[in-house]
Amino acid sequence: MDQQQKPKFSYDLVKERIHSLPSLPTVVAELMTLSKDSDDFLERVVELAKLDPPLAARILRVANSVLSAPNTPIADLHTALVRLGVIRTVALVSALSVARVFDAKDNEHKAVWQHSIETACLSRLLANLIPEFRIDPELAYTCGLLHDIGRFILLRISPKLIGVIDGKGWESPTELPGVEKKLIGFTHADVGVLAAKEWNLPEDITLMIHYHHRYDLWHSDQLSGEQKRLISVVQFADMVSVFIELHPDWADLEPEELKQRIETVCSHPQWPLIDFHIEEMVEELPAVAAECTQFLEALKIG
Repeated sequence: MDQQQKPKFSYDLVKERIHSLPSLPTVVAELMTLSKDSDDFLERVVELAKLDPPLAARILRVANSVLSAPNTPIADLHTALVRLGVIRTVALVSALSVARVFDAKDNEHKAVWQHSIETACLSRLLANLIPEFRIDPELAYTCGLLHDIGRFILLRISPKLIGVIDGKGWESPTELPGVEKKLIGFTHADVGVLAAKEWNLPEDITLMIHYHHRYDLWHSDQLSGEQKRLISVVQFADMVSVFIELHPDWADLEPEELKQRIETVCSHPQWPLIDFHIEEMVEELPAVAAECTQFLEALKIG
């Protein structure tokens, strides 16, 4: 047998390769433990970033980009983070940390990145629009950012695979796991859980990755009510992101028509009756889309 022959793509191969992936910077785990409401939040983030010089350099680059448009160049971390603000700081540090592990190199990478950023921003928006769910908006953002971490890993292990999977023409997140199982025998959620455990991610995030394509989760006794609410928000954000990517003319629709189409396309019959405040979300979609575009450009992904 040819010794140079590539190993057959399999779940076992993925498990083996995951151990060789770079770890997510520890600053992400530390960031999750900090209280965003504390007076010294930004100072603590500065301390964390100083322990990771490449991350600090990228924070400064984004703070000086069109994302924040400073009047004068920003040269120190504290000023950079003050300029960005708490919410954008959490989003930025999380995205930059993941970007260091999974750089965007081609169109497939960029598409996965765009979807992850959109889902993150939409998840944060929904957490704010549904106060009765009592979801931390920054946790919602992080979950949206990491929900498809398994797709990033599949890209890294087999760069052409995502193109093959997406070439099958699935049009909703509900269809994707079936396409993956037919092609490779397992799903990106399976891969994402392996990575989450390898990186010791918090339980809520690991469960979200595991269940984010399980639309019957409200019937599960393995999840708390809070976890079900969080995962449902990410699922809905996931669906809305795919919808606007497949329908680039969404911005030309009248708000009421857009609302009706999202209600029709992005709902799932196995969910309980959830008020996602779609009318308010539709009003915010242009601003969210602009934020995502600016963020991708600042990360040099767009």
